[in-house]
Amino acid sequence: MKRPELLAPAGDMDCFMAAVNAGADAIYLGGEEYGARAYASNFSKEELCEAICYAHLFGVKVYLTVNTLVKEREFGRLNDFIRPFYDAGLDGVIVQDLGVLYQLHDDFKGLELHASTQMAIANSYGAGFLKSFDVCRIVPARELSMDELNHIRKKVKIDMEVFIHGAMCYCYSGHCLYSSFLGGRSGNRGRCAGPCRLPFDAFGQKEVYPLSLKDMCTISMLPELIDNGIDSFKIEGRMKNSYYVAGVTSIYRKYIDLYLQNKDSQSDFQVSDEDYELLKKLYLRSDLQDGYFHRHNGREMITMHSPSYAVADDKEFENIKNQYLDKNRKLSLIASVVVRAGQPVSLTVRDELGHVDFAQSEEVVSVAEKRPISEADIRKQINKTGNTPFQFDSVSVIMDDNVFVSLKTLGEVKRQALDQIKDRILKDARKRTLDFTLKGLDQTKNHQKVEIKGSGRYRVSCQTIRQLRYLIEVCFDYKGIDAVEIQAFLLSELDEKLVYELQQLKISGIRIYLRFPPVFRKKASDWMDNYLFLLQSALFDGFYCNNLDSLAYIQQNRLVKNKQIMADYGLYIFNAQAAAFLHSEGVTGMVVPYELTHYEWLDFEKAVAERDMASEYLIYGHIPFMRTANCVKKTFGKCNGKNEVITIKDRTHTVIPVLNQCEACENTIYNSVPVSLHDEKKKIKADYFRLSFTIENEDQMTNVLDIFIKGKGRVSYEYTKGHFKKGIE
Repeated sequence: MKRPELLAPAGDMDCFMAAVNAGADAIYLGGEEYGARAYASNFSKEELCEAICYAHLFGVKVYLTVNTLVKEREFGRLNDFIRPFYDAGLDGVIVQDLGVLYQLHDDFKGLELHASTQMAIANSYGAGFLKSFDVCRIVPARELSMDELNHIRKKVKIDMEVFIHGAMCYCYSGHCLYSSFLGGRSGNRGRCAGPCRLPFDAFGQKEVYPLSLKDMCTISMLPELIDNGIDSFKIEGRMKNSYYVAGVTSIYRKYIDLYLQNKDSQSDFQVSDEDYELLKKLYLRSDLQDGYFHRHNGREMITMHSPSYAVADDKEFENIKNQYLDKNRKLSLIASVVVRAGQPVSLTVRDELGHVDFAQSEEVVSVAEKRPISEADIRKQINKTGNTPFQFDSVSVIMDDNVFVSLKTLGEVKRQALDQIKDRILKDARKRTLDFTLKGLDQTKNHQKVEIKGSGRYRVSCQTIRQLRYLIEVCFDYKGIDAVEIQAFLLSELDEKLVYELQQLKISGIRIYLRFPPVFRKKASDWMDNYLFLLQSALFDGFYCNNLDSLAYIQQNRLVKNKQIMADYGLYIFNAQAAAFLHSEGVTGMVVPYELTHYEWLDFEKAVAERDMASEYLIYGHIPFMRTANCVKKTFGKCNGKNEVITIKDRTHTVIPVLNQCEACENTIYNSVPVSLHDEKKKIKADYFRLSFTIENEDQMTNVLDIFIKGKGRVSYEYTKGHFKKGIE
């Protein structure tokens, strides 16, 4: 049975030492840039290099979080940031940004690449896509069930890292824009303010917490997780203190080892009440639940009432402090010293893995003129290891009678031997990394050239069948519409009449695009399989992908022939390198991400245009704040199986629309007012303008179409300019 990796968080050096001392197999941490926990203390360059070296002495791996979206102006610092850690033997990087993945792959050979949970990989399609670019590990979406995880493992031979303990986001990671649009603190940049943790009014109940998940604790599920072959067990918590890191890591270490030692008697696996209660007291929110492994969603996962934290008592904190914080881990050694007259002192040292190192003095041993050195003196001097990470479990001495050697000489021989051990271990760790072979990106893949009709044309997106019918009805009244974008779940409602009417739009020169689901889990891909004949037909001119899963699905099902592939706003292109990466995979255009300012877009707009990639800019639409596996309506016991918009109110009494999507049994939570750039339209440099209809009725659609396309009428709705001028930190 494979031993899973226990992966602990470290927000600072105290937490790092706590993780090593408590038995972590690997530690993930952030540097001073590019990490998704901007408010953790994080590590300076010197601290991080020191941490890498120290961890490797004990066979502990170190993974660096480079898991934020990187703006074009920041990209030039990336290599200089990574270089010292790479040279120190960094074991891997956890990445969200596709441009970062592209660059690190090319410039740092042998450095392991791990796909962050921020990529929201939810299917074997995305996992296989990333493996083809030498990504050796994925951290899939936390919302996946055990069956879905097993399906990915069966289809793709790639390491899988899953969260087993700690705080849980309500939204699919990488799909949350709530904090970003509320106050400019983006989760995609490590600065989430956590507005979902605040109280809301819903279904007549005041100050409830329907978007606040209980924290995860899977200690009782360890046998199942191990038996299902999960490669790495990840503890959340880079913002938490050293007591949390030490306590949680040590308890999971204890029970992983217990199960592996007694794996033939799984029925005997039990977690003590004392250990379970301690986990509840170490910075966990309100109550515990065991995640999505065996449920799609449910009220039992939600705190609902004001979150509170249980706190360990002084005795429990003192126990953690004494065991893991006040004394550091030591590497056990066995030494043999030979002291013979007329010969150098020789010291042979064997480590825990059986490696042998040898050192000898420059000075030779003399016959004692006065007091000879004793065996006890030699053993005492060798045993002094001070603040080094070593300790001698035993020291044997072979010596002549009546000989003398100075304590200084013995100390120098000892230091020489310990330095050799340290150099050997660190050299082996660096060699392990650098010997990893990369095959390189395929830059020669064919991709279809986009026919760009020029700036000022509109693409209109619709969410519901009612909106689609209305759009078909009025489309010819609005000259300048280039394309209609249809949400994928409308495929089941496309009857013969609608298909015919869409074909008539195509004959008139209006293109038809299909937008794949924003999260593409196995249920969604299985559902799409039923419509492959329609996807392969001439009805659709192209597809919008919001994730790597749907892009890979399109590639594997050969839907790219004579089709245009657009990277939607959630398949983030924050820089020219990300555009180059996706362009090499046949992506022919992009929707400008909603978190970029207009000026940040202009930083690399030319690079996109030079690749013949079309650009599309949202100028009207309700921003999807959250895509969630949980359902607000179901949480309140109001599930009726109907797609509809409900509302909740935040602390400021702002009404927030929530669209239930029953096909996927999920929510989309929208901003209360749409982005509307009617006054800024002339400043925007893009091939197409997107008008996105989600929760609008026919009258509202008409008002928007009139204002933007016909240039008449007045704005009858409240709106925001989003991040057009003021972006995210």
